[in-house]
Amino acid sequence: MKIRLAALLAATVVAGCSSPPGPPPGKPAPKLPAEAIAYDDLKSTDRKFPFHNNCDGLTPELLSSVGLGEARVIPPGPAGPGSCAIKGSDRMLEELWVQEKPTPNASEPRYFPIVWRGAGQAQYLRRMIFADRYYATETIDFYGGQPGCYLTVDTGSPSALQFRGILPKETAASYPELNYTMTNYKVDRAGTDKFMAEACPIVEKVALAALGGIDPDGGSLATA
Repeated sequence: MKIRLAALLAATVVAGCSSPPGPPPGKPAPKLPAEAIAYDDLKSTDRKFPFHNNCDGLTPELLSSVGLGEARVIPPGPAGPGSCAIKGSDRMLEELWVQEKPTPNASEPRYFPIVWRGAGQAQYLRRMIFADRYYATETIDFYGGQPGCYLTVDTGSPSALQFRGILPKETAASYPELNYTMTNYKVDRAGTDKFMAEACPIVEKVALAALGGIDPDGGSLATA
């Protein structure tokens, strides 16, 4: 086994052999220890995915409490199983997409460990314990060439739950240096840090509220 020492921008891998820390699974889901972010391997369960690829649980009252507008269902298509798109009202958030991230192929039993271990995330990866009960990561990604903060949450299921922050075009245009595919693969660390500090808090705020509607009493070690 390998242990990864987590940092905001990068992770240092060292050899190790201890088992990942964590309490026994339960319902409600137990709190997770902060030191779990240092481990590549995690305790896990295998419960049913709590999100139905629609907007169930995301009531108008819940969304208005975090300053968001109406929600609409994006039907399934070639890009995925469907999702819920929520209208934003902030210069850092035009829309928030809530969607399932299923396993990419039969050889991968779970999606979340892929992103937890940093696959394809050369620019930014932050491991975190979210809402005390969920393993989660924050990454920077580019939808249509625009940077966005993506919060991916382990629900203890084969699929993971992802919150994708979509910026208004004028805001996204103020961060052109972040897209390393357009800048000869050079990563602007200071610019990335600044962007994630500005873009992620609203995604986290909405995700925290949304999980209360989508997955009450849930967590990465929930038993049902």
